[in-house]
Amino acid sequence: MRFAESESWSISIRSNSQLELPLWVRAAERIPVPAGGLVPGPLGIDPLPAPSVPGAGEALAEGWLAWWRMTLDIHLPPRPKSPEEFVPPPGGPPDFSELAAHPQLRRVVTARWPEFRELPSEAMRAALPQPDPGDRNPDGAVVAAVEAELGHRAAPFELQLLLLPVIDEEIRSLGSHTFLVPTRVYGSEAYKRWLHRLVRALA
Repeated sequence: MRFAESESWSISIRSNSQLELPLWVRAAERIPVPAGGLVPGPLGIDPLPAPSVPGAGEALAEGWLAWWRMTLDIHLPPRPKSPEEFVPPPGGPPDFSELAAHPQLRRVVTARWPEFRELPSEAMRAALPQPDPGDRNPDGAVVAAVEAELGHRAAPFELQLLLLPVIDEEIRSLGSHTFLVPTRVYGSEAYKRWLHRLVRALA
């Protein structure tokens, strides 16, 4: 997790394995749930894992979409202010009881969980462009630019940006202060313009 912050505002930027797992299962099992709404594009993984049962992806689609929505619900406000306040949500690994209504998907996820857990994080980002190493604090620079335009410090606000290693260009809103941001977009000029508009509305 990274933070860009001052005394009056905070932007948390982090990846999250709870979100990456469903995306990895969708890719590995060739589950045909396309991007749209709160569903992002495909995982940027190379090489693509082999499906456990070739041709079974379509049968898993309904359960996968329900699982993705449940996973997103965990990240809606209110959020814990510190790691000490975080309580792991029920139903996760290793038995994934939250998938009881979708037994076929549950069997697949439970069987593949150890494989996902051992996967190097670099593997899920191999197919994605790398960020510019010279632009290490795009968020702070954007807020500073907004403050300069307004002629005063930004009003207090908090944003949570959940980075997803997906092949996608769209930033998706998960509530008014939480957003799903493709890693390939984070730090780009399009991202800075998006954040500028958002911060200006909040500041």
